[in-house]
Amino acid sequence: MNRLLLSLFLAAPLIPVSTTGMAQSQFDGRWTVTTLPEKGACRRKNHYAVVVENGVARNASGRTRTNVTGGLEPSGRVRASLQRRGAQVDVTGNLAGASGSGTWTLAGRIDCSGRWTAAKWR
Repeated sequence: MNRLLLSLFLAAPLIPVSTTGMAQSQFDGRWTVTTLPEKGACRRKNHYAVVVENGVARNASGRTRTNVTGGLEPSGRVRASLQRRGAQVDVTGNLAGASGSGTWTLAGRIDCSGRWTAAKWR
């Protein structure tokens, strides 16, 4: 269960919406995203490493096989859906400066939801 959430969440929330990556360059760098489950079957808090380069995000491991729609807007608004192996995670929120926060919902084989926070490494 936690591996599914991990694999889905690593692809987001920092995937850019537009193809103009330079518009998001203010968000470039390494980020730590922490997910906090609040409802449902997910129980553990998790930490994920994300790297943003030229406004384009990837998980720090460089590996993901997740279908992603939406992502990071130049304003810092985060809105994405990630699908993998019959499960879907919807992520919403905002980034501003070196931090961000929002909510996530996982539906599929298991159902749970919670909030996330992000901090940029300095």
